[in-house]
Amino acid sequence: MAAVTIVEEGSGYKIEWADKGLECQVKHITNNGYKAQCAFTLWGTPVHRSFPTLNSNSGMESLARTLNRKRPIEDFEINWLDIVEDLAGILIDTVAQGKPEVVLGEVETEEGLVYRVDNLLVEGEHNLIWADGGTGKSMFALFLSVLVQQGYINSEHGLIVEPGNVLYLDWETKDKEIATRSRMIHNGLGMDSLHSNIVYQEMFRDLMSDADRIKDLCYKHSIDMIVVDSLGMACGGALEDSGTIINFFNTLGKFDTTNLVLSHSNRQGQMFGSAYAWNASRNIWEAKKTVGKTGVIDFTLFHRKHNNIPQQPAQTWSMKFDDGIVEYSRGDVFMTDLKGELSYPDLIFKILQNEGAKTKDNLVDEITSLKADPPDRIKRNIDVAITRLKNDDKIVTNPEGQIELVTLASNQPALGDDEQWNNTTRI
Repeated sequence: MAAVTIVEEGSGYKIEWADKGLECQVKHITNNGYKAQCAFTLWGTPVHRSFPTLNSNSGMESLARTLNRKRPIEDFEINWLDIVEDLAGILIDTVAQGKPEVVLGEVETEEGLVYRVDNLLVEGEHNLIWADGGTGKSMFALFLSVLVQQGYINSEHGLIVEPGNVLYLDWETKDKEIATRSRMIHNGLGMDSLHSNIVYQEMFRDLMSDADRIKDLCYKHSIDMIVVDSLGMACGGALEDSGTIINFFNTLGKFDTTNLVLSHSNRQGQMFGSAYAWNASRNIWEAKKTVGKTGVIDFTLFHRKHNNIPQQPAQTWSMKFDDGIVEYSRGDVFMTDLKGELSYPDLIFKILQNEGAKTKDNLVDEITSLKADPPDRIKRNIDVAITRLKNDDKIVTNPEGQIELVTLASNQPALGDDEQWNNTTRI
């Protein structure tokens, strides 16, 4: 019997009988490998392609007869029934096996947390940004895609990027519009506007129906990151239906990529759809539009869910549009109309950073004007926040009885917001 090997390629497999110069490309696998599209080549020349049933004697015999008719055993010395039985056995066994079991002590783990975009997108996980329409989330997702694809890092943005290839799956716009946006972003970053290698795919069917094609794209272009724009159209069903959402995220997880899913808010201002979308996402940001100037879109990102990572500080971003250019810049959340939505520790820290030392009563008065919580809860939350900040060596009480930043009290330069808060627990 001929030696046979199987190698995974995209959504399918390449099965090879090297000593015979024979190869079979297998795709569109269904029913645990029992049916699949099989395309045979002999010494690089196409022989036959069909969709046989491989767990049926009649199906295998029919395929073997067809192959023998096209390349007779008398002329090519190939026993096609043996070949087809090899094919059926190795394919069905491989598909049924799935991923092999592992011993946890033998698994190599990453040292520390790996981000694709630090500190926004966690590597190898489902990341999600949700917002009202018109907030700028699609443009921001494309901006992050450009940074990853180009390996672009600018200290003004405060982001550390791991370069990689990006696939943008789009159910909402067209290639020309996204290409125009991409060039505007390139121009704003001072890069060649025609040199984007982001792979764009306009989508018409739901993600599950096109899973094989997407996996082939990932294999063809060595994709590291996928953007899904947006969840509502990509899942192909009601967002409130748990089965639909579970199928979507299970399918997305099969691509072995870092994923950024965009979604919308409902009328109550919450993330639209089933709780399973929340549960399946490992890292969730909410984007809220802030009051900005003409020609500028300002929004603030709030970190709403974090698995295996510390809660991250809120981030304010501005997108300035001007004659074929869009420029992104980071701002200070405390200087926006959304500063009242900062966590209590964040808010106390920013008040002290911007306004100097305060008494506890001063902090209570100022935060009461910003928060909609009941007064008793505000006082309790401030007490807890002050205790935590002191335990984290962020603040101290000075000899005058006022609360101030440790960095200011010791005349040391203050760290940036992200550095201050990366390991701080929020309330």
